[in-house]
Amino acid sequence: MNKIKEMTAFFLSPFKEQWKNKRVKENSYYLKKLRNAKVKENTVLLESYHAVSMTGNIYAIFSQLVTEKPDYEFYWSVKNTKDPMIKEIKNIFGSRNIHFVKYESRAYYSLLASCKYLLNDTSFMPYFTKKSEQVYINSWHGTPLKTLGKDIKNANRSAHKNIQRNLLHADHIIMPNKFTADKLINAYDLNDIYPGKVHLTGNARVDLTLKSDVTNIKRKYNLPLDKEIVLYAPTWKKTIAQTTIDDIENIIEEVSEIQNVLGDSYIVLLKSHYFIYDYFCKNGFEKKIVPNWIETNELLATVSLLITDYSSIFFDFLPLKRPIYFYMPDAKEYARDRGFYLDLGTLPGRLVETKQELLETLVEDKKKYLNDYQVQINDYIEKFCYLDDGYATSRVINNIFNNNNEAEILSYKSNKQLLLFYCGGFYNNGITNSVINLTEKIDYEKYDVIFIDLDRMTKEKNDNIARVDSRVHFIYLFGRMNRTVYDSIQQNIFFRQSYNSKYLNKKKLQNNFKLEFQRAVGNLKPDTVIDFGGYNKFFTALFGFSNVEKKVIYLQSIMMGEYDKKIGGKYKHRWNLKITFSLYQLFDKVISVSESANEENKKDLSVYVDNPDEKMTFVNNCINGEDIVEKAELGKLLNKGNPLYSMYTDENYAVYQETINEFGVLELKGFRKPAKQNKNFVTVGRLSPEKNHVKLLEAFKQLSQENSDCYLYIIGDGPLRKEIQNKIEILDLNEKVIMMGHIENPSLFLKECDCFILPSTHEGQGLSLIEAMIIGLPVIGTDVPGIKSVLAGSNGYLAKESVEGIHDALLAFVNGEISPSYFDYERYNDEAIAAFYRNVV
Repeated sequence: MNKIKEMTAFFLSPFKEQWKNKRVKENSYYLKKLRNAKVKENTVLLESYHAVSMTGNIYAIFSQLVTEKPDYEFYWSVKNTKDPMIKEIKNIFGSRNIHFVKYESRAYYSLLASCKYLLNDTSFMPYFTKKSEQVYINSWHGTPLKTLGKDIKNANRSAHKNIQRNLLHADHIIMPNKFTADKLINAYDLNDIYPGKVHLTGNARVDLTLKSDVTNIKRKYNLPLDKEIVLYAPTWKKTIAQTTIDDIENIIEEVSEIQNVLGDSYIVLLKSHYFIYDYFCKNGFEKKIVPNWIETNELLATVSLLITDYSSIFFDFLPLKRPIYFYMPDAKEYARDRGFYLDLGTLPGRLVETKQELLETLVEDKKKYLNDYQVQINDYIEKFCYLDDGYATSRVINNIFNNNNEAEILSYKSNKQLLLFYCGGFYNNGITNSVINLTEKIDYEKYDVIFIDLDRMTKEKNDNIARVDSRVHFIYLFGRMNRTVYDSIQQNIFFRQSYNSKYLNKKKLQNNFKLEFQRAVGNLKPDTVIDFGGYNKFFTALFGFSNVEKKVIYLQSIMMGEYDKKIGGKYKHRWNLKITFSLYQLFDKVISVSESANEENKKDLSVYVDNPDEKMTFVNNCINGEDIVEKAELGKLLNKGNPLYSMYTDENYAVYQETINEFGVLELKGFRKPAKQNKNFVTVGRLSPEKNHVKLLEAFKQLSQENSDCYLYIIGDGPLRKEIQNKIEILDLNEKVIMMGHIENPSLFLKECDCFILPSTHEGQGLSLIEAMIIGLPVIGTDVPGIKSVLAGSNGYLAKESVEGIHDALLAFVNGEISPSYFDYERYNDEAIAAFYRNVV
């Protein structure tokens, strides 16, 4: 009965998901259109500020394109189908070939999947996947004063993910100037890898400012003809959830005070960020704020003076050469928390930090004020507005729609080979250390390297990513995989029964993963995909089913040993590896990380690999020997060069990091050194079954009964922590075995110990063993695949993988039978990276 219930739930779950989750249902509809709808020539989908308005660069391009291309069909995406701009557009341009479609309606999804041209000034949602026949044009929305993307201080590493993903899908990016192009591409981590074209056209929307008739615009927006217009346009720094009624009332009060000080000859208008506009309206301030539907750049033509802070609106206003006032009461905090690209001291107008200063400045003579800042205004126009001449829109249309390259086109794509890695999630383990070491050795003159990972961030993951070579690019997989009910059923079968299931429609499964790969990487065309982790069934499938020419998967351990590994009585990896093994047939190379591991993996897994003798080989993981040596000597280096450290005189304590916190307090990271008079054994590794800590403890118990001066230090963390702690208590080893947990710099601790032991049941390679050998410690390793390759030809001790064998090895060191190690890491790395180039790329 339970089996019947389980099977029923299994097959009903995709239907329930579609019924309960609106997003899944809508994505399913979009996917059907993506698969079946044909791309229609001469059709244009326009979306501005996530369909909140029909303004900015998108409106400016539309207003000229609609007259130049009368045979095109234009579709505006709108959230508010009663937006006054709809009537305005119909009045100006007619409605024969202009349509308005509700944002994220079924009609919208159909158009998103079928329109030839897609125009956006921000981004489409995570489900969006551009077809190869479509042309995506991103016009962006202004020259940045404040930092963007990964340049934002204290930002989550993946916070820029959807903008980055959209830019990767974009065939054309329209830029106002080279400064903005460089900042945008670098801030979204696309330097050297962006596959599209970047057009330096100027801001299309500024054409509206320069070409609009002031009187006509005032009449259009019901503004008094006999008054000068002041626009107050502050940046909104909070989210909607964080915004309070007090915030709204404070800014309305500021508008009133500005109005009072300027007098009746002026009218002060407030322009808010588009996403906070509704909040003003809901709280009764609709008449106090410029409506979202109004075209801001047309309005700017009527503005006599502008008050702003960090908004890019002032760049649009600059070509008019009218007074700009910068009111930044939180400039210091904003610089600290977010950052600026430009020196605030060079701004083309006065920067004031208090309201009183602002009010006093506003009543000064305007002509004198302009004269005082004439140099800065001209300098900014020369650097940032040199293309804002009223013809930017023409350059956009000529470059993209007429194939007449009037504007300069920049390329940010190198000619290097492009390698795309999945690295296993950046946990504190050997896989992470290995791929970080590899990034230090790759020749970046020949290769561009991208790591893809899930967008969720933890401190552990963040810290490890910070160790990756800065030349590596990161992109992120996020959002839901687009799927229908049938796709979900197929995926569930696949993830339960493997790729060998007779119930699978393999072609449809492959095509769905190909679409997901395209959703993630856009127009990127990697030369090689490398599943360096080898444990995540989803990423293995994502890479395996892709159309990339060369596909490689790493086996970081003895994989059948991992398949059989249990933690807490349950198989740790069996469900994932069952799927992963079945996908090996899709890869061109199946790489073990040592010669002996490859031999073992061949014996166990060749049934899953076509032509295993050709496809299955080994590439030793790289090691950062210089870093290991440097970190092992870090205490001495700090003591020599750092006056703060020299004040800390406890010789029994080793410091490997010291910082001064925001309160001026010295913070030290370190550990208490093992006592020199003792024999100190150390092991480093994840607290996991294959590391064999239990047998090590039982062997060490025997040794400690024979030699009272022996101590064992266990470095690492993992799922068996409690079990190992319990074993230590049962064996009454609390005074002799010290669990150190995860240490950021294990090399420094190893240097203080006498002998290293790695007692694993199986290893892909055993990098921690190599690290100990580089430091020069006597080493012990069990006689198992992976470790055998490392210790072959060395003076390390190979122990039998048993309690007795490990005990005999420990005793051998006590009796002086194991000498210090030597490891030529430079030669080893030369051979490892040569094998990587030969077999992987």
